[in-house]
Amino acid sequence: MKKQDIVTHYESFSVWLESIKDLGHENWLKPVLDGKWPVAAVVAHLLFWDRYSLEQRFPFFKEGAVLENYPDFQSVNDAAGEYVKKHAQLEIIEELLSVRSQFLQMLQGMSEEELDTAFKIGSTSLTVRDYFADFIEHDIHHKKQIMHATGISL
Repeated sequence: MKKQDIVTHYESFSVWLESIKDLGHENWLKPVLDGKWPVAAVVAHLLFWDRYSLEQRFPFFKEGAVLENYPDFQSVNDAAGEYVKKHAQLEIIEELLSVRSQFLQMLQGMSEEELDTAFKIGSTSLTVRDYFADFIEHDIHHKKQIMHATGISL
């Protein structure tokens, strides 16, 4: 995946996020495919993991760095679920758009070579490019869930 492909994903995903600002309250609270989370919690889940990446990962991506494993997934997801009970739809989406804007600024300042910076998370070896590719797949997975749950067409 080239730098431009990553940038294009974040730009187009942000356009899609803008479009769900108009999602009705009923759809915002609709459960996704697994029936466990409402759309609201899925969007907050993306926000929480993006914030984590911005604060706890990106600053430490250095050649040869060994970063600690991910935090407990369930505790992060539970916190995202609680967050939606206290924050409005527009606020959550705007926060996620803000973090995505920071991703884009950071990406635009990186070279293709910097995307190949190799490091480890726990015992898993990867590059900055790999990290972005994993999170892009994560975005696409959740976008499909949301679109299916709400009946929005791709």
